[in-house]
Parts: sequence; C-alpha cells; structure tokens
Amino acid sequence: MKVTLLGYPQSGQQQLFSLLTKLPLENVISKPLEAHQGICEVRDPRIVKLVEMYNPKKVAFAKIEYLLLPDFNLQGPSKALLLNSIKNADELCFVVKSESAESDINKFLSELVISDLIFVEKRLETIDKDSKKRAKDIVEKEKALLVMFKNQLEAEKPISEIELNEEQAAICINFQLLTLKPIVVVVNIPESEINSSKAAADITGKFKVPAINVSIEIEEQMNSLSDDERNEFMKEMGISEPAINKMNRITFEGLGLISFFTVGEDEVRAWPIKKGSSAPKAGAAIHSDIEKGFVRAEMFKYDDLITLGSEAKIKEQGKFSLKGKDYTVEDADILSFRFNV
Repeated sequence: MKVTLLGYPQSGQQQLFSLLTKLPLENVISKPLEAHQGICEVRDPRIVKLVEMYNPKKVAFAKIEYLLLPDFNLQGPSKALLLNSIKNADELCFVVKSESAESDINKFLSELVISDLIFVEKRLETIDKDSKKRAKDIVEKEKALLVMFKNQLEAEKPISEIELNEEQAAICINFQLLTLKPIVVVVNIPESEINSSKAAADITGKFKVPAINVSIEIEEQMNSLSDDERNEFMKEMGISEPAINKMNRITFEGLGLISFFTVGEDEVRAWPIKKGSSAPKAGAAIHSDIEKGFVRAEMFKYDDLITLGSEAKIKEQGKFSLKGKDYTVEDADILSFRFNV
C-alpha cells in the first residue's frame, strides 16, 4: 500500500521521510523537485513479544511504501502535476509545524477540495456531451452522484464526509477523488513540548482526521544512538517508544489494514490484509494457492497466547479453534493454514 508524504516548506517532511525509510537525507535534499520512494517497517510491539517467545531464525514486520513529493507550495503546471501524482496514493500523510498547523491544514484541504471540484465539473460536462452513448440509467446515477459531490465541494467540505452506499462507491472508484482519500496528520513539535503538546488532539477534534505529535528533532537524535543509548535517552525524556513507530501504526490503520501473525521457530511474521478479509483471502497474502485450495485455518488469539504463556496452555484451555471459509480474520489472529491444490 502506498502512502504519499506531503508538506509545505520547512515542515520537516524530508527529514521524516529519511527517518522512516533510512534513505540518506542529503540525497533527498539535493533533489527537492523529484519524488522519492522508500519502504518502512511497521514496528508492531506484538511482534517483538512473539519474537521473545519463539526466538525465531527470521522476523518480518508489515511494511508500508512511502512516496515523498516536492513541497506543496508549487504553482501552475507543477502544482497540477503534483496533484495528479497524489491520485495514485492509498493514503495521504500531511506534515505540519505545530505553530502553523491549523492554517496549513486548512490551506491543504482547500486545495484538495478545489482539485476535486474542477474534476467533478469537467466530468459533468463530459456526461452531458456523451450521455447518448451510454445506458441512460447508468448515466443518471453517475450524474446524480456527481451533483451531490459538487454541492458538497462548493460548501468547502470533503467528499469523505458523505456516507456512500455500495453502488455509489463502485461508481466513483475510478474517479481518484483526493478528498475521499484517508489522511493522517503529523505535527512536528519542538523538543520542549514532547510531553505537553495537545496539538495533535486539537487537530483531530477540529478536522476529524487521525493526528500524532512527532518531534522530528528528537527522532533524529535517537536515530543516531545505539539501542542501549536510545533506551536510556527515552527513559530520560519520558518516552515509551519512538514516535515514528506509533505514526506508522496509525498510518497502517488508516489504510484499512490489519495484521494476522504466523509464528514458529523458523519465522515470526506479520501479514497485512484488508480489514474484513475472509480466512481464504488472508491466506492469499501468503500464497495464492492457499486461497484456491483452502481447507481450514487453525487459529488462536495473540492475547490468549500472552495471557496463558504457550500454545500448549491454549489447547488445554480450549482456546485453539478451526475456522472455515466464512471466518472473518481479526487483527492479531495467529493462523496456520491447511490447503489442498
């Protein structure tokens, strides 16, 4: 899944991208008008716990692909290209400085609304010209939906506030509307406000989007330390874990994803899947043959494993179960698949 990282100049998005992807900051800064791409692990503390229990040969966290685009203050044709690049994102991560957070978010959301409004108006014009070439009922449904979108956007509100039914969602799936995309806001706060800032909570309350405080200054300091030094530094600062780890998990959830786990002495691994996936669909994350030849899934819960301490205890307590094709996988399920192709 692709997350596009955005921000106005000096917000800290370049530094954040470097911290997330481990790509050298100097490479990013030296090419400010280019897009930069990198992969980041979602550091799930539950995987860390499982590693302690199983001591596996390999460990695999879920991953997110981040795309850093140029500063969002571009104008003219460059801005149009930038907005067009955003259309391919599964989620938008917008970085703001705490002192200008509200005004920057307002400006950013306004630009997304204007972009969508331009698209909707052009689409309506196209429908009026080409309506004779398509089935009347399909045209009328699409036009009614676009008119509803137009009214919403002209009121300076995002389309995401409209509750779409299944048919409406299917109609607009190829529109790539920017205000339908999930958004996460990262508030770049000073080191002095690390344990006191309410900026993220205020933004979530006002704009109804997930937000998190991240002191990029502190994150850069921690990134240069050894594990022992980092742990000591966090203890001194009153930090339980790096904020970028929490940010990644919020971003992961915003994509509509959950993780199920596979465990054993060979490997402990998190497998990202869409929330609401059936057991066979979850198996397809490992290999398409599992979905095709699905027989059953052996399942127990992460929380039960932590509480009881071992798989043997889980079986003794009757917490181990077999699931069929209709089972909807839940976050942190520990699964083993049986299939026959």
